[in-house]
Amino acid sequence: MKRIAINGSNLSLTSHLSKAFAAMTGMDMIVRTPYSSIASMYKLDYDISKCQWPESFLYCLGAFTQRIIAEQKFEDYYISDGGVFNELCWLKSRYLRLELIYERSMILCLENVVSDYALNHYDFIFHLDSNDPSDFFDQCLKEIYRLHDMQHHVINASNGEDALNEMSVNLQVKPVLSAKHALLKVDY
Repeated sequence: MKRIAINGSNLSLTSHLSKAFAAMTGMDMIVRTPYSSIASMYKLDYDISKCQWPESFLYCLGAFTQRIIAEQKFEDYYISDGGVFNELCWLKSRYLRLELIYERSMILCLENVVSDYALNHYDFIFHLDSNDPSDFFDQCLKEIYRLHDMQHHVINASNGEDALNEMSVNLQVKPVLSAKHALLKVDY
């Protein structure tokens, strides 16, 4: 089985390298459900910045549900762009200082469910490190890994070709495309 999550705070870089890695390995890729689709499904404001606490939590829960549904269709062999962590880290960064214990406990419960899912469903987690100690999203991901004793591989993503080759070596897979050609393929 090779169920892979590629995470990072730079969501466009994460998506780009996930697509390139899928092209490089010949694996299927699962992409994030766009906010607009989730907003339509759950009748949320189409402007994510206008979402208050209940809508923000509903968005994260809806995105998690959509991710699980998509990943279950592929079962044992896929690359998940961002895995189940993106929306959780977005929620945690949006509500850094919640005064009410109720909301904090809801985020903690969601984090426990998301982490349990990740521990039981991903064979490999690659973390594209931002190398920026002030990057809360990146720090949030690292804290989740640490708190839930989640095995992950930290990848320096400053050079896309090197990052893809390092992921390939960690997975011990023979690429169907070189990293250079995979990057060129997704640039179009």
